[in-house]
Amino acid sequence: MSDEPEKLMDEEEDGGREALLARDERFVVLIRHGIAEEPTAEKIDADRSLTTEGHAKMKQIARGLAQIFPRVVSIYSSPLVRCVQTGLWLTKGYRKKVTLTTLPALRPDGDPAEVIEVVRNLPDRRLILIGHEPNLSDTMAQWIGVPHVRALELKKGGCYGLRIGPRGTTLEWVLSPRILRRIE
Repeated sequence: MSDEPEKLMDEEEDGGREALLARDERFVVLIRHGIAEEPTAEKIDADRSLTTEGHAKMKQIARGLAQIFPRVVSIYSSPLVRCVQTGLWLTKGYRKKVTLTTLPALRPDGDPAEVIEVVRNLPDRRLILIGHEPNLSDTMAQWIGVPHVRALELKKGGCYGLRIGPRGTTLEWVLSPRILRRIE
């Protein structure tokens, strides 16, 4: 085996720099589900679907995310309908070359420590986690070792990019849904 780091992403346009992923690192994207139906007395929260607008925007977001994070291996989703639908758009953005698996730890009432522990035990080194707020921001904050600031929250379809290595976790980027939709 070579000690050479593997390429994480294709060359970036800003000066040709390469983002590298060493053999003992992972890259995890935490993405919030798309725009969903409003809660009603007739429909339980777990069954809320993406709206027509939510589907359209997630289709665009999926294409953008596939451009900036092309080598994803697996996608894990909260089992709630709106997250699974978001995950289906992401798999289409990756031309169905990745698997979508539900992960109960990503439910809205999930424990960030459990999400982190589950990911540590996964074999995948490049993955996407689809979930809810404020849980995703709480998970990101716990992963990088900072207290959560309630002012920090992902918009629907927004995401965090985390590099996880032996010396800790680094927040590499935060992308809004608007930016993701504009990436081609």
